[in-house]
Amino acid sequence: MESHSNFSEIEQQVIKWQKGQRRAKITAGILIITFGTLFLLHRLKFDIPHYLFSWPMILIAVGIVSIVRHKFKKFFGYVLILIGGLFLFQNWYPQSFNKDIIFPIVIILVGLMVLFKRKKAPCGRGRGRERFSREHWRRMHDAEQYGEVASDDYLDTVNFFSGLKKNVTSQNFKGADIVTVFGGTDVNLSNADFEEKVVIDISCVFAGTTLNIPNNWQVNSDITSVFGGIEDKRPLELVEKAENKKIVVLHGSCIFGGIEITSFSS
Repeated sequence: MESHSNFSEIEQQVIKWQKGQRRAKITAGILIITFGTLFLLHRLKFDIPHYLFSWPMILIAVGIVSIVRHKFKKFFGYVLILIGGLFLFQNWYPQSFNKDIIFPIVIILVGLMVLFKRKKAPCGRGRGRERFSREHWRRMHDAEQYGEVASDDYLDTVNFFSGLKKNVTSQNFKGADIVTVFGGTDVNLSNADFEEKVVIDISCVFAGTTLNIPNNWQVNSDITSVFGGIEDKRPLELVEKAENKKIVVLHGSCIFGGIEITSFSS
């Protein structure tokens, strides 16, 4: 009975992810068609405002796709719309404020996102991180401080202006929260194991994050990317042939950075 309920929960999570993907594709498609129509009218010498083809509008469009994809619950999407709006407003009214302060504001907003973002359950049964014992967090803190192998069930790392490598060996892996800003984080999960489904939350800002994941793990990406990207470099033929696939759902954001998924066979 328990395994059946777990399977149903996994199915619900996958369906939820698929619905989000469809909403994002529909919204992105509408925006692309709108842009193409405006661009065509512009080429036909119609008077179309030039700011509609500027990069701040790209930020606003990505923000709209993000909030629609997450049913208007994604704070990151509103941040993108705010940043794009600030740049547009500054272009319209150059004397309103100094545009040099926008980039520091962006960094502050990213920091607020990292600090106040909602805590996700480390597993599919709704157990929050706050339910882990203090001893668990003490051991994990010591492991990160002294660079030991991360054998705890939940990986929580924050990396600023440096490089970090983690080798996860937990056989009851519950997920991870990985924050990388102006640095690089490399997480090896090839020796880890889990039941059915796991969620990894990634915040990657002007940085790179690499996940070494076995070929029989299916990766569903829910990453919001701005001037960045996520790439799965595992051999496609090995991933497709793998049986008994386990599901890894990637949440979070990637701004001016890159997320790379590899395996030892890639």
